[in-house]
Amino acid sequence: MYSLLKVMHIGAFMLWLGPALGSWLVLRYMQQQQGETSPATGLVYKVFFLTLTLEHIAFVTLLLTGSLMAYQAGWFYTPWLQQKLWLVLLVILPLEIVDIWLGNWQAKRIVELRSLGHPLSARQEQLLHFYHQGFTKLALFVMPATILLIMWLAVSKQPLW
Repeated sequence: MYSLLKVMHIGAFMLWLGPALGSWLVLRYMQQQQGETSPATGLVYKVFFLTLTLEHIAFVTLLLTGSLMAYQAGWFYTPWLQQKLWLVLLVILPLEIVDIWLGNWQAKRIVELRSLGHPLSARQEQLLHFYHQGFTKLALFVMPATILLIMWLAVSKQPLW
């Protein structure tokens, strides 16, 4: 059972990081090349929001399979796992909660309204800009280092201090 959970955990990890990041990069490219409101960018937005949903399902799967593996192996009180959990709870989880709220609900709704020809309010424009600029830049700055630390802890099974 542990091996199956580990395979599911690694698969969820790949689905959590890969598709949404790749589609975001394509979206940014289309925004720069075709403009924010072009039909091509609109199509890429649809794919982006689908991969964002996949990312968040994968994240929940990652949390569940990780918890089950830790329970099965009796690792909850080991220093390396406690450090890993602190990183997840203090850095990753808050970013993912904001990403779910902004990406899956707010930005998606705003882009859908715009694609139907509705003019956006200044607040909606600001929220979309914040999601694609401020929030995403913060996540792209914080996540890689945090994920590398988490991976080190998972692979080495040694605490950082």
